[in-house]
Amino acid sequence: MKLEHLRMFLAVVDAGELAQAGDRVGRTPAALSMTLKQLESELGGPLFEGERKIRLSPLGLYVRAQAQRAIAEFDTAVAHMVRYASGALGTAKVAAVPSAATRLLPRVIGLMRRQYPQVRVDLRDIDSAAVGKAVAAGEVDFGVATLPAPLPGIVTEPLFEDRFVLVCPAGHSLTELGRDARWSDIDAAEFIANGLCARFDSPEVRALVEASLLTVRNTTSLLTFVEQGFGVTILPALAVTASAKLAVMPLADQSAVRSLEVLTRGGETLSPASQALLGLTRSVAAELALTWS
Repeated sequence: MKLEHLRMFLAVVDAGELAQAGDRVGRTPAALSMTLKQLESELGGPLFEGERKIRLSPLGLYVRAQAQRAIAEFDTAVAHMVRYASGALGTAKVAAVPSAATRLLPRVIGLMRRQYPQVRVDLRDIDSAAVGKAVAAGEVDFGVATLPAPLPGIVTEPLFEDRFVLVCPAGHSLTELGRDARWSDIDAAEFIANGLCARFDSPEVRALVEASLLTVRNTTSLLTFVEQGFGVTILPALAVTASAKLAVMPLADQSAVRSLEVLTRGGETLSPASQALLGLTRSVAAELALTWS
């Protein structure tokens, strides 16, 4: 028994005669009559009372109810499959470093909600090393981070180049330089080191870190210490949230750049929902890069 045969049976029931039902389903009356006979043979009883297709038999009444239920469930399942394949259903799991999680992904997820309102997004806000581990372990579908070193099985794709900036308390004397800040402008005694400083292969930055009297690794805490006048620090621009208590200055060193990357598992295809989220992440990052370039 085929689902299409049940559709033809319901068309005859709704139309009340073969010719009109045939027009609806694109079949000749003879083809519909043959289909009904085949159904009756398979079921072992008549679907209609008499030769005319007007009144259903008890078996026909039961078959109509079951056919309506089966076709509705099938059509719903197919609709869900199509929506899942288009990225409109499912769950997308992503891990990102805090700066991307707070400055990049809110816009991405906002677009995702408007375009795919029924997709669930699971976002993890963790550091780069943890992002790499989460992607490698299959805990998330993709990540946004800067890997400190390559990970086996992880494919990286450049997403966004984020320039480092000097972050000072508002009104700090360095804000009056009238030019981009040089490493030599920074007083090591008031420099607040952070975990991202280790990414610099620069003797000037190493000297600042070695002479620093304070290291703060959490970005939120670091910015709070700067706001309260404990000193100055360097951070990627994306990591600095706007504040009336902070001043941000460009650095003269053009090599002071962090490259954010997309991390995926090699040889593995993302779900349609995750593909949609990743596509929006790429688009928003490209727009952001143009804005800041």
